[in-house]
Amino acid sequence: MTHRYFLEAIGRPRWIHAAILVTAVAACVPRSAYALERFCDPAFEDCRAALIDLIDRETVGIDVGFWFMEDARFSSALIRARARGVPIRVLMDTRANSDYPGNIFCLNQIQSAGIPMREKIDGGILHWKMMLFVGQRTVEFSGANYSAEAFVPFTSYSSYVDEIIYFTDRPSYVNSFMTKFDDVWTSLTGYRNYANVTTVQRNYPVVPIDPELDFPPGGFRERSVARYNAETQRIDASMYRITDRAHTDGLIAALQRGVPSRLITEQLQYRDESRLWDSWNVDRLWLAGQQTLINGEPGIHVRVRGHDGLSHEKLTLLSGQAMVIFGSSNWTSASSDDQLEHNLFTTNPAFYTWARAHFDRKWNNQAPARETAPFVPLPPAVPQMVSPAIGSANQPTLTTFTWNAGPWAHKYDLYLGTNPAALTKILDDYELGPYTPSWTLTNPLLPGTVYYWRVVSRTMANLSRTSQICSFKTAGSGGGTVSTVCFSGPANPPDPVAVLEPQDIAPPGGAPPGTVTPGTVSGQTSLPSSGGSATPGMPPSRSPSSVGTPTGLRAIPRP
Repeated sequence: MTHRYFLEAIGRPRWIHAAILVTAVAACVPRSAYALERFCDPAFEDCRAALIDLIDRETVGIDVGFWFMEDARFSSALIRARARGVPIRVLMDTRANSDYPGNIFCLNQIQSAGIPMREKIDGGILHWKMMLFVGQRTVEFSGANYSAEAFVPFTSYSSYVDEIIYFTDRPSYVNSFMTKFDDVWTSLTGYRNYANVTTVQRNYPVVPIDPELDFPPGGFRERSVARYNAETQRIDASMYRITDRAHTDGLIAALQRGVPSRLITEQLQYRDESRLWDSWNVDRLWLAGQQTLINGEPGIHVRVRGHDGLSHEKLTLLSGQAMVIFGSSNWTSASSDDQLEHNLFTTNPAFYTWARAHFDRKWNNQAPARETAPFVPLPPAVPQMVSPAIGSANQPTLTTFTWNAGPWAHKYDLYLGTNPAALTKILDDYELGPYTPSWTLTNPLLPGTVYYWRVVSRTMANLSRTSQICSFKTAGSGGGTVSTVCFSGPANPPDPVAVLEPQDIAPPGGAPPGTVTPGTVSGQTSLPSSGGSATPGMPPSRSPSSVGTPTGLRAIPRP
């Protein structure tokens, strides 16, 4: 096999020959000879330092793929490598530029250094976040964009972006990324040369993709749901965005089999109108958990980020299978069907053990600062009547009712009658969707008659708001006088309130949840330095704050 690869490599640059030799030799080396398997947690670790060190040590070749890069420490390190004569290839997507202007700066740096760049130009975005180091036989991949806040905490445990940065020299993973990177680099459909590309060719031998790896588009949803369906003990997940109901349906189906779930999610996504279906899905999970208790606890238990920053992680743990699902895909249709992603479905004991402790620390608030908090669902807006117009006359007897519900209501009750004190419910908890739903009668109303109506809007968590009671008059002679003034409907039921759990309450004499000694990590007085330096002119880093950071995918939301 090695000889065939060398024969096929005739005429290729010398570094490609070296890459093929490294690949062929590594395939024959026992797994025990590979020592690097690091899971870096930017809640308290400087994960940028480790990645820049890999860049600075590489001598054979580097492949890079990312949605956006705003930390010029990374681009500067790549330029240093290029200056040493290390070949580099970059896959990127300029569709990120409008939301992440720092990406423009880093792309320009990379282009000016003469580094070959190819761009994804159609379909779903390029959502990879990976670097491959040929000479070191190592790949780094995660859900973290290459921004300053994603790899290093602002304040350990209390102000950071939730991520897991994975470094591995596992041969089958490295070889799989080599093959997949070549597949994308040489694709003539959906990609184009962006800068400094003279030839488009494969650099590595083609190998079978490790069955633990998953490279959408295609398959992530189906593979994930199959694992939920096989679980018999518990599902734990830390998921940034949830807009694909297949995942929530899978967790609810598991609950119906007696399998509980715990979910940590990001509250800024929950009420982000551009991510409309996140609220729909999270509310469904919360309600299912409230309706089905296991050992007195919600069968699906939801918590949210309790620290400053952002919960951008994509991690699922399946206890009965001792499996970790990890990578770049959110629980969205785009992440499964359209976008270029990389994910891992692994039963690696080291990864599972680490990820289990990582999740439990956050869930149970075992760090020096509070990392998670109780989730409290939010109500919809009060519905506003649109038609029939308030106080209108000569309305058709087959009336169409329309109202403004806002973005968060999905289910509705419609009440109608001639006595405002005794209206009849003609629509019961009917799911019509958000914004401006409507309903048309099938049985005609009486002509020349004053009618009253009101609407109850409801979220998927069954929190509700009721409209005023308004009137209209159908076409026809006779009847009473219609009023141009609406009056109040019944009072709204009380909304849920936060219920503190044991992990949210400080022990007697202890520090309150959410406090941390600034600048300390496990007794250290400061974080290790990332090395390198940002090039002058780089836009300031967007540090985590109490309102979160604008890190993360901003593609068009899909249900």
